[in-house]
Amino acid sequence: MMRSLLAGAMVLGLAACGNSAAKDVPPGADGAAGGTARTTARRSLESGTRVGATLQTALSSRTNKAGETVRAVVSANVTDSRGRVVIPAGSNVVLGIVQLEPGSEQIRPEGRLVLAVQSVEIGGVTHPISGTLAPIAHHFEGRGITKDEAARIGAGTAVGAVAGQVIGKNTKSTVLGGAIGAVAGTAVAVRYAYHDVVVSAGTPISFTLTNGLTLAAK
Repeated sequence: MMRSLLAGAMVLGLAACGNSAAKDVPPGADGAAGGTARTTARRSLESGTRVGATLQTALSSRTNKAGETVRAVVSANVTDSRGRVVIPAGSNVVLGIVQLEPGSEQIRPEGRLVLAVQSVEIGGVTHPISGTLAPIAHHFEGRGITKDEAARIGAGTAVGAVAGQVIGKNTKSTVLGGAIGAVAGTAVAVRYAYHDVVVSAGTPISFTLTNGLTLAAK
């Protein structure tokens, strides 16, 4: 009987020690483990990561201007170093128009097209990003003879007519001078005529992140 009582006391003592040990666990020990798990669950992209996308908006230096924004859609999943998806395919990217100007044979034949990467939307949350865009495929479209070009042609015609009168002193020379002036004016107009920089919707683009991107753990 005495042995049974002693055994029972020992069991109770062990249980009490166990409860005491559980209570003596330093505060935050479990939290530290949870914090490590949360840190591990974060997904990050390093600076230098390349992102491919497709423009959803057409651009033209005739209709668009600096300050406007355009949208692109990410073409394929962008993953971190562990293969986890950070930017899913289909995510929306917003780009701002920094410069978009037509060209001419006389002034900047290539025109100007500068876009800046501004943000990406992931899971309904917008994340500011920045990146360096690779050259974007584009083409040129002539505007034809505008009012400015027509004025130049008119000025050339007038100059030619006056020159004809001075040189020829007769109507025939005036007509001939006017024809020569018109040709000269047209040449000037063509030289200064604008051709617009145009980017079609559906054009593939790519950019390289210049800053890292980290998504908080869910």
